[in-house]
Amino acid sequence: MKKTTYGMLAAFLLVILWTCQPALAAQNEWRDAQYNFGTPKFVLLTETKFAYEGYDTSGRNKFNRFPYAADKIPDMLRNKLQGLSRHRLVDMDYVIKQIKADPAVTEPVDPLAPGYSALLQRELGKHVDLVLYLDIRDYGWFYEWHESYMKTESYTERISYKRKHADGTVSEGWTDVPRTRVVYVPAGYYVSDCAEAAFLLYDPKTGRDVWKYTDSRNRKSPPISNGYDPSGPESMMRRIFDEAFKRMPLAQ
Repeated sequence: MKKTTYGMLAAFLLVILWTCQPALAAQNEWRDAQYNFGTPKFVLLTETKFAYEGYDTSGRNKFNRFPYAADKIPDMLRNKLQGLSRHRLVDMDYVIKQIKADPAVTEPVDPLAPGYSALLQRELGKHVDLVLYLDIRDYGWFYEWHESYMKTESYTERISYKRKHADGTVSEGWTDVPRTRVVYVPAGYYVSDCAEAAFLLYDPKTGRDVWKYTDSRNRKSPPISNGYDPSGPESMMRRIFDEAFKRMPLAQ
């Protein structure tokens, strides 16, 4: 029953909240300046939605999803939500119990009953102030195929020198000399670490979005690099969560 209930909620929330949401690069934030975020709220947490889109996987290109994302993302979210101590975080079970306890509700509160989604939509604003929705749009590695090619690269060569001066003295040592060379690059994949998440706060009392934040990050991940982070997409997703909860009005 719980899975059915969550599925029904997600269905109508997706229609209301996420119609015509474009894929965005980098960071994008919007806030309803008229909404009062200052008072404590009852906040409903929905199940995270995963949608991997936007990559050209034609030909030899491919995308590998980050393993165990369905477990790791809720853990990240729970850790961040611990900081929202002023607010009461609730799940769908809480909402269902409140609706069933309301004597004014005469319809059956049953996921299999006709009009159940409409009942949830109508009653939701009586029991929660905001709905927090999280959409993971990208999380993994993108492998972009390239054919072999030649390229010119610069490098520095250290060479020894020995000079005889006019007064008969000799100086010697090492010096760096800039060089260029043509290098053959074999066919293969360019690999990018990828992460994108969209956060949304929705006011069920008015049917309006009140805060949106989207963060998209990707980075080339060469196998050897002084600055390479071996945790890959997970490290970028954690940075996205850090930044989102710095900006989220409930956390301020």
